[in-house]
Amino acid sequence: MNLTDFHERFLAAMWFAGFALLCVAVMFHTLTMALRGIFLYVVLPIVASGIAGALCGGPIVNRAKTRTMSQSLLRGIAVAAAAFVIFSLLFALALPFIERGWSLRQSGGLLLLTSTLGILLAGPIVLSGGMLAGATLYLFGKVVSE
Repeated sequence: MNLTDFHERFLAAMWFAGFALLCVAVMFHTLTMALRGIFLYVVLPIVASGIAGALCGGPIVNRAKTRTMSQSLLRGIAVAAAAFVIFSLLFALALPFIERGWSLRQSGGLLLLTSTLGILLAGPIVLSGGMLAGATLYLFGKVVSE
């Protein structure tokens, strides 16, 4: 069964968003949060992963573009890195509208803070999740294409 480019991108978007949900659930499963915290720390990473999966995760499903498991792992890391960048931008832009005491003029500093601390604190989970999502999507694509 051959998938169109749109279907590959859509599948990758949903696949990476699902794995982002799993990673977020692992990180925050014991915490109670306000609704705005859920939006910032649960919804935004899932949306960012879906966007990154749609932008650069589609080739993982295609056998002509991703031939080996190691290529799928590297593409999974690339999608996870792109998702982290997208999340950092979304977070820096959304926080002033959701939390009191922040303004849009501080978004540049928020972006730098989110990027720096996010790499240190969530980087290993993000990269591991990206590798796992890339590998499983590759295996799923292998089963679908046969």
